[in-house]
Amino acid sequence: MLVRMNYKYEMFPTEKQMQTMDRWLSICRQQYNSALLDKQRFYEKNKTGLSRHELQRQQTKDKQTFPLLKTMPSQPLQEVFFRLEEAYKNFFEGRARYPKIKRHKDYHSMTFTQFGVDKRKIKNKKTGKVNVRDVRYAASLDENNHLFISKLGSVYVNFHRPIEGKVKQVTIKRRGHRWFAIFSVERHVNETVDFPVQSTGVARQVLL
Repeated sequence: MLVRMNYKYEMFPTEKQMQTMDRWLSICRQQYNSALLDKQRFYEKNKTGLSRHELQRQQTKDKQTFPLLKTMPSQPLQEVFFRLEEAYKNFFEGRARYPKIKRHKDYHSMTFTQFGVDKRKIKNKKTGKVNVRDVRYAASLDENNHLFISKLGSVYVNFHRPIEGKVKQVTIKRRGHRWFAIFSVERHVNETVDFPVQSTGVARQVLL
């Protein structure tokens, strides 16, 4: 049995980094709204839905036409469609109203679905030799224990108490003029894993 915990910390980005993250949230919101309209139009015409994977493939193609999509990491952009999928699921299961267009005040977070550094097998195209190399995801910790985000840089985060477990993803959230990093951590209930950062609060969820 595993336990999923969320740790929330305040971030202290520079003015330029705040402007960049504000712009990224606007792009994510635009992608959410555009995908919602695409799903509605597609259903009206074909009487069937557009899947999350179809929307993600279309977004990859759109990057060739709209360079703005290349100015931010791919993971938060792709995660937009998971949110929309969940919104439809909650509607059909009676837990929420029908999904609607998001306004600026409605869209205030973005999620990096992978975190840290992982080992990956890389094949040399010329020699065919396979080597194992460290690959850094779009969100990780740098050597100074700051949150490093691709295309944004390092951001100081106010850590307080140790995190136990493996960080699976991190969500960046804007609240007014303040910014927070929410780390989603997974660990076995009978296991303590040292992690080089600290935490201000914990939300627990049991994974069966």
